[in-house]
Amino acid sequence: MPFFAFLNRYFRFSIFIASSLFFSLFALAQVNLKYRLLNGYFLTNDAPVNKGKPTLFVFEQAEAFGQVFQPATTMSKRPDIVNFDKEMAIGIALPPTRTPPKLSISKVFVQDSTLTVRYIRIADTTFAKSPQSFSSQPLLLFTLPKQLIAKTKLVENGKVIQTIKKRNDQSE
Repeated sequence: MPFFAFLNRYFRFSIFIASSLFFSLFALAQVNLKYRLLNGYFLTNDAPVNKGKPTLFVFEQAEAFGQVFQPATTMSKRPDIVNFDKEMAIGIALPPTRTPPKLSISKVFVQDSTLTVRYIRIADTTFAKSPQSFSSQPLLLFTLPKQLIAKTKLVENGKVIQTIKKRNDQSE
């Protein structure tokens, strides 16, 4: 009889350990997010940007978004609209340059309440020999479904550039 009691206890302990491991792996899983690039916006002159390095913006409200990004009126198309009831907007602004790089988003995911935005920055060889006569400010602007996040991490070419924590009053 003691042998069967031992097996019963061992079996219950094994079930407990297996279920704990399963749930911990589920909690640590990263969830890839679909995003939509926005066109037709420019950065306002009084936008709070980091000098000499990329700046990350996270917007959950239209008012905060409108203070940093304005619709470009010179474009033939209307700017893409953000539905802040269902979406949040993410912006990445690089320092002004006469040789703008090519930018592309490689992955956007959430893991442990942290939104991670990975993007690739490649030198544009068309501007290497003959830079533009004016400075332009490269930027990436996109939306994704609303997420409950505590912080956002910006990763450029595999290197963490910036991490921002969500503020309670407004997210920017």
